[in-house]
Amino acid sequence: MLYVPYEKMSENWSESSAGRCFTVILPWLSINADVKKEEEDWIQDATTHLHTDPLNKNVQKFLKEFKDQPVYYTKPRQLSDFKGQDLQGSSDLIIDTSTPSRLIETFGCPISDSLRKSVPSNWTWDQEGILSKSRIEGTDLYDPVSFVRYLTCYRLDWESGNWVGQDGLGNFLEILLRENEEQFFQAIGCISRQSWQVTTEFSPSMEPALTYFPKGKKAIASYMAEEVGHHKFMDQVFMELGFNKDDFLVTEETRWLLDSFKRSAVLSPFAFSAVVGLFEASYYEDEEPIASVIKMSSRPKAGRGWELHRKVNMEYRHCDTVVNFASQLAPQTRSHALLTLGLYELTLNMLDKMEQRIAKSYGIDIPLQYENAWTALPLQEFSNRI
Repeated sequence: MLYVPYEKMSENWSESSAGRCFTVILPWLSINADVKKEEEDWIQDATTHLHTDPLNKNVQKFLKEFKDQPVYYTKPRQLSDFKGQDLQGSSDLIIDTSTPSRLIETFGCPISDSLRKSVPSNWTWDQEGILSKSRIEGTDLYDPVSFVRYLTCYRLDWESGNWVGQDGLGNFLEILLRENEEQFFQAIGCISRQSWQVTTEFSPSMEPALTYFPKGKKAIASYMAEEVGHHKFMDQVFMELGFNKDDFLVTEETRWLLDSFKRSAVLSPFAFSAVVGLFEASYYEDEEPIASVIKMSSRPKAGRGWELHRKVNMEYRHCDTVVNFASQLAPQTRSHALLTLGLYELTLNMLDKMEQRIAKSYGIDIPLQYENAWTALPLQEFSNRI
């Protein structure tokens, strides 16, 4: 596969005591690297041609150095590249994705009345721009690997100027911890309850895919086995806090997240593969964000369950699951691609509003630019760490 840098990827060269160095910069991430004298020429050439000639051999070599970070997508393959492979095709799909409301009405997934009423009239994502990055030349079919890789970058870019990109949840928790530690622990209990519910139902929600996505059955079964028992990490959190998990409600948004995922497993292996990304981190930060705040409290051990969960996910490289599943797919139709985009935008906005509602319920003011997640950019939710 050929790598294409995300369009907002840039680099900055500087001098240090050890010699020349550069920083790769994206809206959500920056990576510093020292440069050995003998490698300076090819790296300089790569950064010069990063966007003007991305297929340049030095650019390709350069991007491979960052294979574990979401900084690029892959150039769509040709139809001939898929020949001879035992891959999952896409069946007919009769779902109206023209608006969020029409998607909900025709998707066939349970949804609460209050969530239904909050759905906006129109989409805000650049759907055609996203689709163009994975369209297979000369067709109206889409390379599933190119699609999910670009979607990951687009999502991170979209979130970067808002709640999550500015550590909104972390800031809320830190403020609450300073102002009222007991309320802080209650908020951690609320958040951990959502994680407990997701980790409890996650594997069962994938079971339909074993039937409707047979080409991916081996990869799905392996992933399901790795996910079994992850709710026990949250049990440890509740134990250290001295709370009963059942004292905290499962939100309507969490319910939609799980139910829509299970429905996608029946209707679209493509949407199912991509939506897995809503449950896993896109990349791993130096420290688990929620655990880092809990450590500041009088009950620091309550963060250990979050830390251990992150460690397991890192060990199994669960951030790669989206690409692993997408690799089992043949070229996909526009209807399946539009369903995936719609589910992504709809669910992320729901989860965004949930986070903000939790913050407001504890008396923490939300900046005005985040008041309406459908006019401001949406925010990455804490569920991507579960």
